[in-house]
Amino acid sequence: MSTVERSDLARITAFTDGVMAVAITLLVLSIEVPKVPDGDLPGQLDDLILPVLAYALAFTLVGRFWVIHHRLFEDLERFDGRLMALNLLFLGLVALLPFSTDLMSTYDEVPEAAAVFATSIALVSLTHWAMARYSAQRGFLNPEHEFAQPVGLGFAAVFLASIPVAYVDTTLAQLMWIAGAFLHYPLRRVAGRGSETSP
Repeated sequence: MSTVERSDLARITAFTDGVMAVAITLLVLSIEVPKVPDGDLPGQLDDLILPVLAYALAFTLVGRFWVIHHRLFEDLERFDGRLMALNLLFLGLVALLPFSTDLMSTYDEVPEAAAVFATSIALVSLTHWAMARYSAQRGFLNPEHEFAQPVGLGFAAVFLASIPVAYVDTTLAQLMWIAGAFLHYPLRRVAGRGSETSP
């Protein structure tokens, strides 16, 4: 498969940044302003806690995906059509996150809603890991840096493991997501810079 040199990466990264920005913008639209009389507003604010927390979690995750994607493509020396296809799959899954986040916050006690959210995040993470792995195998990356280490799969594993947990206790599954959102810090200490291309 023919490769394209780094000079054309700017168009891909600009498109990626645009999709990420739209996804983050759509996340906040799931928080609806209560339409009640002025005097009833204080009592309705409690209903916004869960949507705001869901937004904060999803924003953190999408933001992290943007950071690791930026770091990966910053080190790319060239790419090919297969890598572009993987990138489009990655972006397509990111674009679904506002839906899965809204579903999860609306039906926070329904295991199936939690499963959809966890699966969405895991698929985004696995797709990005596959991009990094493919790029390393094809020699598209600076050989001085290590990418797509197996330890990077731990993030996706946390979210996949939360799916059966959700059928027992959705709150416990949600706590696993919060822990997973910060999993990259210990992973970086274990695996070094290579883990920066996986959440």
